[in-house]
Amino acid sequence: MKLSVRGIYSTALIKLLIDKGFKIVKPTRSQIERFGLTNLAVEPEAVISDSSDRHFIEIRGVLEVVNPLVVELKNFFEDLIVIWRMKDANNSWVRVGFPVDAKKKLDELRSMIAYTVPWHHYCRAGGEAISNMVSFAEDLVEKGLVPPEEMSRMFEEQVNQFTPRLKSRIRIVHVKLNGKRILLGPGKVIWRSDETIKILRRIMSSGVYDGLGIQKQVGDYAVTEARKLDVWTKTSYYSLSGNFKGAYYNISTPIAFYPDHIHYFDLDVDVVYLPNLEVKIIDTELLEQALNQEIISGKLFEKALKTADRICCEKP
Repeated sequence: MKLSVRGIYSTALIKLLIDKGFKIVKPTRSQIERFGLTNLAVEPEAVISDSSDRHFIEIRGVLEVVNPLVVELKNFFEDLIVIWRMKDANNSWVRVGFPVDAKKKLDELRSMIAYTVPWHHYCRAGGEAISNMVSFAEDLVEKGLVPPEEMSRMFEEQVNQFTPRLKSRIRIVHVKLNGKRILLGPGKVIWRSDETIKILRRIMSSGVYDGLGIQKQVGDYAVTEARKLDVWTKTSYYSLSGNFKGAYYNISTPIAFYPDHIHYFDLDVDVVYLPNLEVKIIDTELLEQALNQEIISGKLFEKALKTADRICCEKP
């Protein structure tokens, strides 16, 4: 089973897939140096590349290679988001999303091959500036200019400062289980601690708040509370005069914080908190559908339901 692998996840994925019996063809110069690869001119049966937002990979190729490749990835990572776009014998296409925990396992794989800063793939996916910071730091270590332990300590400190700044304007990148990327905001950071922020957004349209069934009016505002690496956000809605309209808990994969945005994969199931103090879980059928379609694993399914149950009990 012959693969060509490109992109920010390539070193980690090649390490994993070679161990699983796949052959890497058409390697880059760095891949040749790191893995001693020799299949330079052989055509691949499947190609792995980054998606445009770098939180997914795209796999395209013949089904008899793509399918076992996806199976191996799902066996290794518990929290993958797997979206089949096309399933044809000669032309299959699947998108595989890497939440935070999967990125950490990718770091472990890469570190077996080359020096890898903490949060390597987390940062690689966070934008060009942060990605360049990774390259610069690892290059300093590889050239012997900074000891690995010292660089790892300094880099970890930098990542811990990624919490968006007070009064900055940021976006919420909300990725659905069908791969749709929804940008919420920009909103203003109105409260901040080391790992928690509150984001204020003004409501600019009318209608009904999804899940709450409550009238939405121009002039309303929403306050979203998010904690780094937590698995839910809470958005409280208020009228122009400040009257509480309801709250919406969005269950997700661990939330990634970057200087100008936060990112997570939405797991579809949610908890709503109504003005009459009623609390209920909604959209469990969407989560079940994702499980049945093998978009998510059974373990991720169970985690999402347990989180929803806990929120219902604790109302954080």
